[in-house]
Amino acid sequence: MRQTMNNFGAAFGYEWKKLLSKKIVWISSMLGILICVISVFAPLLGNYYIDGKFIDTNFNMYQTDKKYALELSGREIDQALLEETIAAYQKIPQTTETPYQATEEYRKYARPYSEIFQIIRKTSGMQTFEAMYSWQPNEAELYAKRQAWLTSMREDIKLSKGETEFWREQEEQVKKPYVYEEHGGYRALFSSYQTTGLFVLILIAICLSGIFSDEHIRKTDQLILASPLGKTWLYWAKIAAGTTFAIVITILFFTAEFTSAVCLYGTGGFQATFQFIYNPSSSPVTCGQAILIAYGNMMAAAVITSVFVMVLSELLKSNIATLAISVGLLIAPLIVTAPTHYRVAAQIWNWLPWSFLAPWNVFGQYTVSIFGHYLTPWQAVPLIYLAAGIIIAAIGKPIYQRFQVSGR
Repeated sequence: MRQTMNNFGAAFGYEWKKLLSKKIVWISSMLGILICVISVFAPLLGNYYIDGKFIDTNFNMYQTDKKYALELSGREIDQALLEETIAAYQKIPQTTETPYQATEEYRKYARPYSEIFQIIRKTSGMQTFEAMYSWQPNEAELYAKRQAWLTSMREDIKLSKGETEFWREQEEQVKKPYVYEEHGGYRALFSSYQTTGLFVLILIAICLSGIFSDEHIRKTDQLILASPLGKTWLYWAKIAAGTTFAIVITILFFTAEFTSAVCLYGTGGFQATFQFIYNPSSSPVTCGQAILIAYGNMMAAAVITSVFVMVLSELLKSNIATLAISVGLLIAPLIVTAPTHYRVAAQIWNWLPWSFLAPWNVFGQYTVSIFGHYLTPWQAVPLIYLAAGIIIAAIGKPIYQRFQVSGR
């Protein structure tokens, strides 16, 4: 047994060595990391204009807004803060000729409360001028408006009564009134999540599409059979190498993005209410917890994608065909969406690995009920991927074995 494990470890290491010897792995990895890092600080690039008139650079705008946000950090969004915010915004002249952000009154009185005002709008669903001039600040009404909006949204996407009740209970666990915390770094990570996930899966498709097919193309498969491990252990060594490669790439991309976000935006906001960066969610988690959950789910999507790509590589015996199909599936969600009124179809489509890269699917409303207990998408999908990955890998093993016996 020890000798077998040593041989398996040698085969596993050899597969990693083959991966790391490919220039495409290094080039695509560095390019992917660069693009993901750029996506974090892209909002700070360029200038801010109103009606074609230069106002300030986006970086300076962020620095100013961050200063105001830090001054508000730690305050509850309660009746007192709501009244302060609306009073400041009501000092802006009621005119539609000039965007309100361009007025002196906005810069002097309202801008220090801009973060709170945007939270009021998102929480209540009110339009800008309705919130500024018509609404009488009322803490209880604000959060009641949110609950009414959430209920209506869940009816629209055909949630069951049980699911609606589950999410209502989850919403009750979200601390109210909200306590504001500056959270620019986590907002940037959440915004760039889909871009990062897409490049992770594309990189996996590029690097793993030849892990089986290259042997057949180069006619080295029969030589590899000289290994004392036999076909079964060789197959699982390749699968293990590919899945660990997917895990390492996900960790590498996340580390690069997180480091960039900390350097540019700071470390504050881990304990901030998640609803600040994704209002439709009722999950009682913080911004920091949500980011860790999201990237954990990205890793699960990366692993199942790696297994799918490797088995497809063995089935098609062509890395080009494997790569073409894989990339086609990855970009499909950018073009096609499933109508929400077809509940089952929408849920299946949203939970496919290439669709699940969207953060609104990770923290979506669809659930899985098990003996009356509801699992959220970020709880259920990794379990589904685990089961699917085992099944796909098991299907691929006899395909690999049969070819080696009779293919040449």
